Amino acid sequence: MMALLKMFLRAFLLLQFAMQLLDGAEPQNLNCPTYGGVPGTPGHNGLPGRDGRDGKDGAIGPKGEKGEPGVNVQGPPGKAGPSGPTGAKGERGPTGQPGLPGRGNTADSLKSEIQHLNAKISMIEKAVSFSSFRKVGQKYYVTDGIDATFDNGMQYCKNFGGVIVLPSTALENQALLKVSSGLSNKKPFIRATDRETEGQFVDTEGKQLTFTNWSPGQPDDYKGVQDCATITDSGLWDDVGCGGQHPIICEIEIR
Repeated sequence: MMALLKMFLRAFLLLQFAMQLLDGAEPQNLNCPTYGGVPGTPGHNGLPGRDGRDGKDGAIGPKGEKGEPGVNVQGPPGKAGPSGPTGAKGERGPTGQPGLPGRGNTADSLKSEIQHLNAKISMIEKAVSFSSFRKVGQKYYVTDGIDATFDNGMQYCKNFGGVIVLPSTALENQALLKVSSGLSNKKPFIRATDRETEGQFVDTEGKQLTFTNWSPGQPDDYKGVQDCATITDSGLWDDVGCGGQHPIICEIEIR
């Protein structure tokens, strides 16, 4: 019977407490009648109260001390700006290395090189076909020991792809002397003439002579009819008439 009464009182108190919460009233201190020395059963936690209202903003506080400088870190690049005006044209750069020849150019180049070699072989064959020949640098001095006038000698040499010999250095002059040593006592023509301007010997193309080896007192234009030149058996030069018969030594250049 006592236990039933305790349960009834607890239910009654809980009901009153719940009604106070629903009415927004503060819970009241209730005295729960019980017997002294007997602990009561712990009650349940109450429901949370309502949130309070925000208070008014307070006054602005004093300015704080200056902080430490930040770390110097470069930020991300900004957006690209508009293009500026076109600058002045720069100086021309150095010429680059030549490129490799194309397929078509390679075939043409090989064909041209073969033609050049064939022409070179043909000239060498002509040079060695003479009874006497001597190689001097890129030239061949050749002769079959024929005699002719200067003009006929020029045509004769032209038929073999050459011209009448004309030494341009002391070495070539000595080589010519060795070729002419087996000929007759007549002096071979050399390709120098003053037909255009008396006393001014040039080659048959009108170019100034870069090398001469005249005998002392020569050229003297003896009797005013000596407009061509020859080489003597001593290697010195002498002027003679162009219409006389002299040995013809041709000069064939191999390029």
